[in-house]
Amino acid sequence: MHPILLAFIAGAIGGLVFTLLDLPLSWLLGSMVSVFLINKCTTLELAWPSYFRDLGLIIVGYTIGQSFSQKTMIEIFTQLPSMLTMTIAIIVFSMVLAYITSKMTGIGLPSTITGSIPGGLSQMVALGEEMKSIDLTVVTILQVIRLLSVIFVVPFLVFSPLLTGEGAGAGTAARSFEMPALHWEFVLFFTIAVAAGFLAKKIHLPTATLLGPILVIGGFMVAESPVPHMPGLFIILAQLSLGIYFSFMMNFSSSKTMGKFIMWSLFTSLCLLLYCAGLSFLLSRWHDISFLTAFISLAPGGMAEMALVGQAVNADLSIITGYHLFRILFILFIIPATLKGLFRLSIFQKGRQN
Repeated sequence: MHPILLAFIAGAIGGLVFTLLDLPLSWLLGSMVSVFLINKCTTLELAWPSYFRDLGLIIVGYTIGQSFSQKTMIEIFTQLPSMLTMTIAIIVFSMVLAYITSKMTGIGLPSTITGSIPGGLSQMVALGEEMKSIDLTVVTILQVIRLLSVIFVVPFLVFSPLLTGEGAGAGTAARSFEMPALHWEFVLFFTIAVAAGFLAKKIHLPTATLLGPILVIGGFMVAESPVPHMPGLFIILAQLSLGIYFSFMMNFSSSKTMGKFIMWSLFTSLCLLLYCAGLSFLLSRWHDISFLTAFISLAPGGMAEMALVGQAVNADLSIITGYHLFRILFILFIIPATLKGLFRLSIFQKGRQN
């Protein structure tokens, strides 16, 4: 059997099992777990090309774009000072955790800082490549562990009685298996979204295949042009595609040194998540938004994954996207120059010798 087809079948089985168990983000988490187990426990060859991931991101981007309106754009602009404050608070705390990780593991401080800042896996690895003496393995592991811990922990927190998540049940929305009626209007808008994703990739926008559809479909919504809804089956396929793709990230060294580093990475990721929960409480008091929306907006995960969580609990997707997009752009444009300046200081020069 072809490795891609085998990966899809394994992911679909895992998603179905998680759906029957009524677990949150069942198709995303179920496919991640099942494909990871097959990769680890069998000799079967699985594969998942990046363009399937891109297609999943386009579907999620289309869905996010539909949440925009003139009202939500005004609300996003009024929250720009809060976005800046929260972003800086999260980055500073991430750097404190990076310092602790460096001290406890002996790994160079520049590498742990670059890996700890929640700016997206691809963006931070690319930043690490531009700097000398950065261990890209450390950066990748820190980013992946934080992303995976957030993907697994946030859905269960959101759906727990602790946060009293409302809206669709963990697997309710994901059970709409009926084939969508592909009207020409949807085909047209989806084609536009696909074109926007690949154009954004061409001009090197961050998280391009997600951001392109958000901007274009969101633009149609703000202009009050009717945009057809994304069929439930397509959202399931997007979750499957992203879950299978993420499962291939879960491949870590088993050496004792690396094992200690991974445990510290997991601990600091959970500390950052708790810190973001505290900031979310403040944010929900400052603005007229629910704690759930605030928590998902500040959670140190990817924009696509957090949008899927927000959609499942009927949170405000436009606010969630606004905060995550602001953080991505802030880190993309401000952090590289800031880190390069910091790494010239003596404390960071010592860290490079480790």
